[in-house]
Amino acid sequence: MKIFIINNSAQNCGVYQYGKRFGKILSKSKKHNFIYYEINSEEEFIKLYEVNKPEIIIYNYVAETMPWLTGGLIHRLRSQYVKQYTIVHNTHYHGFDYYLHQNPYHPHVDDRNFALARPLFDYQFPKIKKDDDTLHIGTFGFGFKSKYIDQICKTVNEQITDRKVQINLHLTESHYYPNWDIIGAIKQDCFKQITNNNIKLNITHNFLNDEEILNFLYKNDLNIFLYENYGDRYNGISSAIDYALSVKKPLAICESNMFSHIWDVQPSIRIENNSLINIINNGFDPLEDKYNSWTNENFISILENIIEEKK
Repeated sequence: MKIFIINNSAQNCGVYQYGKRFGKILSKSKKHNFIYYEINSEEEFIKLYEVNKPEIIIYNYVAETMPWLTGGLIHRLRSQYVKQYTIVHNTHYHGFDYYLHQNPYHPHVDDRNFALARPLFDYQFPKIKKDDDTLHIGTFGFGFKSKYIDQICKTVNEQITDRKVQINLHLTESHYYPNWDIIGAIKQDCFKQITNNNIKLNITHNFLNDEEILNFLYKNDLNIFLYENYGDRYNGISSAIDYALSVKKPLAICESNMFSHIWDVQPSIRIENNSLINIINNGFDPLEDKYNSWTNENFISILENIIEEKK
């Protein structure tokens, strides 16, 4: 069966990065022919459609990244018996035939809504030996206030006073929401939080590809993410966690609903009820079951089963 996966092409975009990973994993399917395209116009899409005539189309859709995809176009293809899925990135979705939810524990699964595994990277672990006695704690992503980067610095400053620490922050600009001014303000807030002489702050901004991000995370002793809790306003899952899980290093989070898929691990990795040192000392063990359940093989199998069910 021929299946299109349609993504946008703006690399510094979290939606794009998820879609690219989605397509790369599914290209390994031995049952179906998943064809990944990065499309930026209806005209470009129609040309590819007319040549290939896919039976199924999976859109990595949000309105900002795919404005050319209209209800009229979806209806036109539906009249030609093309089944159309969308990957759900937030609470606002309608008009498609089926919905693929990023939360593996999505509570509203029915005959049109399906829960996916997380698309982890098949990371090749490098042989890197630590050459100092410094504790490396890091985070990465598009620099927005809602990620509370300064609170990471504050938490480290409060909890780790007897060891040398380097906080590694990699903050980049978003394509759809330019944020250089915000990054500048975040940097100032972060430096204000560091009062202990044992802590150094290292901040970088250059755009990194997936392998470079994974290597950045792998070199840290702890990766930490403290996003805002959006409650019912947002039901998405943070893709940053996929990168962090893929390198199998200790991970600390807060009680944000964007991390709800890993809230329940024990011992806890939430800073609200465990210390950073305890989380580091517990290693990756709390997350091992999650990692094993979201292999590329499982991701492919789940989606193949969904497609077979709705064939």
